[in-house]
Amino acid sequence: MSRWLVPLAVLAFPIMALPSAWADIPPPPGSQERAAAALIRDHGHACPNVTRLAAAPPADADALAKQGLDASTAVCDNGKRFVVAFPFRRPGPPRPDAPPPPTPVVKPLP
Repeated sequence: MSRWLVPLAVLAFPIMALPSAWADIPPPPGSQERAAAALIRDHGHACPNVTRLAAAPPADADALAKQGLDASTAVCDNGKRFVVAFPFRRPGPPRPDAPPPPTPVVKPLP
């Protein structure tokens, strides 16, 4: 019986491990805030660090979603607030005929 058990276990392990290999790995803590702060600085605004990301105002979120952008409100250390929008994530490698992703957007809030 053991001569069948070992080959079966060797075949079963990769089959059982395959779904976990395709699982989406979440970003490390704070990486989204660092990316938003870098985008804000790249657009010429003062934002040393982003302390919080929250939902964007509905009007901005809807308008940017139609452009293929995922919007959120970034609150900086210095108290300034911005709407930052990144392109939606696409699963897997891009198709050869896929259009280029939209350009990220930064909009200061009052």
